[in-house]
Amino acid sequence: MFCPKCGKEISPDEQFCWNCGTENKRFVSQMQAAEKPGASEKDGRYLQEQDRNELAQELQKTEPEAVSSDSASHDHRSLLSDSTSGNYGSLSSDSVSYDYRSLPSEKESGLKSFYIFDFLSGLTGKSNIPLCIFLVLNVLIIGIICSLFLTLPIPWGLLSGVLLYGASVTVALSPIGEFIIRNQNNCREIMDVATVNRLKPIFDEVYYKAKKKNPKISGDVRLFMNDDEAPNAFATGRKTVCITRGLLDYDDETIKSILAHEFGHLSHKDTDRILVVAIGNVVITGITTLFQIGVIFFHCIMSIVALFMDAEDGFWVSVFSAFASFLSLIFVRGIMKVWTALGVALCMKTSRSNEYEADEFAFSLGYGESLCAFLSNLSDARPQGLFASLASSHPEPTDRVERLLQLAQEKVLLEVE
Repeated sequence: MFCPKCGKEISPDEQFCWNCGTENKRFVSQMQAAEKPGASEKDGRYLQEQDRNELAQELQKTEPEAVSSDSASHDHRSLLSDSTSGNYGSLSSDSVSYDYRSLPSEKESGLKSFYIFDFLSGLTGKSNIPLCIFLVLNVLIIGIICSLFLTLPIPWGLLSGVLLYGASVTVALSPIGEFIIRNQNNCREIMDVATVNRLKPIFDEVYYKAKKKNPKISGDVRLFMNDDEAPNAFATGRKTVCITRGLLDYDDETIKSILAHEFGHLSHKDTDRILVVAIGNVVITGITTLFQIGVIFFHCIMSIVALFMDAEDGFWVSVFSAFASFLSLIFVRGIMKVWTALGVALCMKTSRSNEYEADEFAFSLGYGESLCAFLSNLSDARPQGLFASLASSHPEPTDRVERLLQLAQEKVLLEVE
């Protein structure tokens, strides 16, 4: 059975909920029935049935976080996506699931209803200053390159940089951007029936609590998984949460805490940063790629020219061409490596701040203890791809655990007062 106040699973033999301290009415009714003189087995069954009815009424009065589900009829391919909602029946104290689709959704109004303007409005916070610097530097570099190669005046070149980079960011913040990120990191829909049957109630519970706390979270968030063996997860855009296969080795409560953390990112909309950094930089990447192709083309032309020259001159032309091409490619790749490192450094402070906020969100949903346990016992497995980039900018696990413990202490003090 589950606590009517906090939704945690409790034993029928416990008088109080271990999580929030709410009295277990079934236990009290059973004790009263046992102490009543001459109480028969029939009376005991009646009291249990009466207690169930009272519990159902109380859950309905307090806007329940749980309703029973007959969702076995769903196709397993769409259980974790935005498919049709489940068929929910009568309340049961032994089997509970969470219908997040029944919760109301709030959408931004005015200019914020456009993804790009909503993203830009979110950059006004102090913690996003490093990210803003990175975006401005991207625009300046693109503008200078446009001025040099298109022989445009500096103001027109900068305007071209703004337009090009704005277009790339707009694409990044669209469903196309989320699709690209998912494919780059081999995130796939979960098809295995056993895995779906395990993850669906976990995902539904966390999704329900997160959306109840922040109705602006999209009603179409979908869960994906990749084959990375390191336990991890990431959220991107507004509708994507991806976990690694390695996370399946952990217990359900731990997985809930990780998902709650990722829903914290979705709630604060800092998942847009991943799209902008990973996809929005495509213009600069494209320019450097074109430059490298140009260098290779120049080397091929010079090699052909050397064939029509005498042996000695042709030799030196070939050597010069190969050496110049080699240096050019090394220079361009070195610049890109330095630029990527600079971008990570500038965005690191923003990322750290976002991680603490996402941890606090998970704590507010009731998963602080499980998240602490997970962070305290992280494995040595190294994540791959985007997971590695994100992990490199995260705060130290010990610092995050300390923050969570501090939140727990503050909560206890508030309850005492």
